Amino acid sequence: MSSFVVPEEISMIVSSDPNSGATNISSDGSYFEVQLQDGLKIPKDALNVNIAVEEATVWWVVPNIITGQNDKLYITGPDTTDVVQNYVITIPQGLYDLAGLNQAVLRELENAGAKIDPDPLITLTPDEPTQKVEIRFNYPTVEVNFTPTDTPRDILGFNGINYGPYVGAPINILAPNIAQFNQVNYFLIHSDLTNKGIRFNNNYNQSLAQVLIDVAPGSQIVSKPFNPAKINAPELTGTSRTNLRFWLTDDEDRRVNTNGEYWTARIVIHYLKPYVVGEGK
Repeated sequence: MSSFVVPEEISMIVSSDPNSGATNISSDGSYFEVQLQDGLKIPKDALNVNIAVEEATVWWVVPNIITGQNDKLYITGPDTTDVVQNYVITIPQGLYDLAGLNQAVLRELENAGAKIDPDPLITLTPDEPTQKVEIRFNYPTVEVNFTPTDTPRDILGFNGINYGPYVGAPINILAPNIAQFNQVNYFLIHSDLTNKGIRFNNNYNQSLAQVLIDVAPGSQIVSKPFNPAKINAPELTGTSRTNLRFWLTDDEDRRVNTNGEYWTARIVIHYLKPYVVGEGK
């Protein structure tokens, strides 16, 4: 008798799109399940079972301004008749850089009737060498209150205090902290296909792949790693699965808001199938 092994693989594309069969989708789009009509079966004698995500697509649209969390600005300043008013402006949820956020703030202030001529109440500008944000207070009666927790103070790098008024305005006030517009450094794809997944220092969180952000905001990431991580999954040996779970997190293992966009992964399960053949005499 002699034996040999043959490499086998099972490929699947999973998607959070309900039109492609995703079920139990979370409200933020980060989690979904897949029901397998024919099931996923790994032979009980399979050897070296491992999982790899060979391709993934994720839209880089995860908002850094989130409705109800950090979308308010509390500003005091003159209106178009130079009467000092209190304004509470709401910034639409979205993924902003500083220029986009400044434009949104100015638009909402104008819509609220704040003074815009010859200058708006405030202007947000970058201080590139320090990676901090400056707020230019254009009038002596202008205040910005970062005390409420639903302001974008952390993104802008300001402390939770009231800034202004400044008698010497116009004046530029530099944030004490580095701006944090980039709330996500990379994405992680997780699944219950594995009990452990990729090791992070001394921890496991069922992650299958890391998706690097290499596109501009609003664009789709297409991740095709040259050497995808292979996750050892002996727990799949001899199992038959009909339901699979997948979820997407950021680098701090927090579920992300996909802003209505769908994400996909092409997963390949590799294993070795032993065969025994008889020897003739």
